Amino acid sequence: MSKDEGETCHQREALEWMIRLQERPDDAALYDRFRLWRQTPAHDAAWSQLDHVSALIRQLPSSGDVAALPAVPDRRWRRAGRTILVPFALAASLTALFIGRDLLPIPAAATTTRTGEVRTLTLADGSRVTLAPRSAMTFDGARHARLLRGSAYFQVRHDDDHPFRVVAGDAVATDLGTAFEVAMEGGTTHIAVREGAVGASCARGWKDPLPLRPGQTDDLDCASGARHRSETPPSRVAAWATGRLIMIDRPLAAAIAALRPWHKGWLIARGPGMARHVTGVYDLRHSDRALAAMRQAHGLSITRITPWITIVHAD
Repeated sequence: MSKDEGETCHQREALEWMIRLQERPDDAALYDRFRLWRQTPAHDAAWSQLDHVSALIRQLPSSGDVAALPAVPDRRWRRAGRTILVPFALAASLTALFIGRDLLPIPAAATTTRTGEVRTLTLADGSRVTLAPRSAMTFDGARHARLLRGSAYFQVRHDDDHPFRVVAGDAVATDLGTAFEVAMEGGTTHIAVREGAVGASCARGWKDPLPLRPGQTDDLDCASGARHRSETPPSRVAAWATGRLIMIDRPLAAAIAALRPWHKGWLIARGPGMARHVTGVYDLRHSDRALAAMRQAHGLSITRITPWITIVHAD
């Protein structure tokens, strides 16, 4: 992990602690764990950065969209007898750390997309690549793509002499005459086939790609050597390319995660009910409507803290 990635990870952890402390202000055991976490210099620096940002934002006027949440009971958040509210600190921090980062291109990427943006490229050989929101890709030659972040859907013009390859992390998808999706999800690469066939393998360790047929998916963790193969109707592969989110008996947390690249700001999922399974078809292009539909069907609680932060809670 690079230095920048490490700092971003610590900043995310600090924000998570802020939310936990706000949600459970009387939990003494939680505060003990927080104090232990903060003893690490890098963690303390991340927390202090939020303190600094909050000092800059506290002079902003309140908005009707700001929920009146209680403050974090930590003396570092008190200045001149006034309490700095968690929502303001979160708004400033998230804007600086996440929204801003989303708008900046990855230096190595030839193509990037922003929140809610879908971009389709037509390559020189007639193949088409559709990039999902908050995704990044570069090309190492006419028939070699490298997915750096997010998801992409490939409609490849097959050429036996020049196979089309997509690298995502350590995973490799090789076209065998097909339309397929590749997505990076943490340390796992997801490959799903809509038409034709794809060879799925890892750059190191697996010499012979295992073919995937229409409707088959592979989740590859090349670092551990684990893989999970499953099946889905081919029509659901890369449904996001047409603005649809199709959930069939999937955890509610997975639905919220799928909405995040389409939702402006930070979308936070909370509560034990996030493990509940849901079924439905949602419009990704209107994430607020999708959230409203989920709230009506599953009794969710949705709190908006400025235009940049939405907290979804499921009991």
